[in-house]
Amino acid sequence: MTEFTPPSPSPGSAMPTPAPAPSPDSVPSAAPASAPASPTATYDHALRVAPAWWRGVLAIVLLAVVFLVLSLALSVAAIAVDLLTGAYSLDDLSAMEITLTPWSMLANNLALAAMWPVAVLLQWWLFGVRPRWMSSVEGRFRWNWVGRLALIIVPIWAVYVGISFALSPLDAVVIDGTVIAMLAVVILTTPLQSAGEEFGTRGLIQRSAGSWFANPTAAFVAGTLVSGAIFATAHLAADPWLIAYYFVFGASLSVTARGTGGLEAPILIHVTNNVLLLVPTALMSQTDQIFQRDVGTGGPFMLAPMAVCILAAVISIWWARRNHIVTTGPLPPSRVSAVRPAPTAPWPSV
Repeated sequence: MTEFTPPSPSPGSAMPTPAPAPSPDSVPSAAPASAPASPTATYDHALRVAPAWWRGVLAIVLLAVVFLVLSLALSVAAIAVDLLTGAYSLDDLSAMEITLTPWSMLANNLALAAMWPVAVLLQWWLFGVRPRWMSSVEGRFRWNWVGRLALIIVPIWAVYVGISFALSPLDAVVIDGTVIAMLAVVILTTPLQSAGEEFGTRGLIQRSAGSWFANPTAAFVAGTLVSGAIFATAHLAADPWLIAYYFVFGASLSVTARGTGGLEAPILIHVTNNVLLLVPTALMSQTDQIFQRDVGTGGPFMLAPMAVCILAAVISIWWARRNHIVTTGPLPPSRVSAVRPAPTAPWPSV
């Protein structure tokens, strides 16, 4: 086997000087490691981006105070209008023998609808998270997703409400000015009222309580208990069955928000429930009966609507997975947070 031999240097020539070894400083450093991935979170844990316990406490307290002030002011205004229009007298008011009127219904709905802007502004002020991040983990309200889910939720609720009224005593429908006014209030403002409740309870209260815990499971459980308890208490029910129903209703919507990545599904369920229940009662002049929550008004029959709420949560989460809806995402940007989320890539459209 022939072996290659380097040529010998010619006489009088010097051996080439070997190149100096590179100094440690001149050795290029290794490529920097890629930046750690931004923490991801479910919808209910997103306000952990600004983890200070006092933010959540102050958010919940201020939301409750603002609602009480608005509710009182609007209720007083509605009573004044009802007295001036002769809906009832001062004697009726003193004896608390008054019924729900379109003006009082409007006052109730507007006070609850106002929780929408109040909640997003409190989030922006206290947590430094812009309002759009309260809608979903994608930072927007996903209308296409609402439309797809409505194809399932609305028919289910229509059947449930139809069976409920079929099994209940029905009054004659008498169309007059009061009925028309009540229908207008229900149709035009009940969707806003329902959305306001969701932005207030599932959007701000749940996530504020969830921000107190680093563990996602603990955050979800605590947030659901706090928001569910406040939601049930705010309905001023004295009957144990009704209290249980309102808590289950709220808790099921908390599960829905977590499993679908936003408030769209809870808002759709809440709006569908309230509108489909209130329109028939308005036509039969029974709207005030919806707000009768004394002891004895509930019973084991309330297990049926509780089951429907749970079923709606299960179906919403299943349908979200079938439609590839984004349910988690990087923590939202915050101007007050020490956590620095990585820039978010564009999400796939839904």
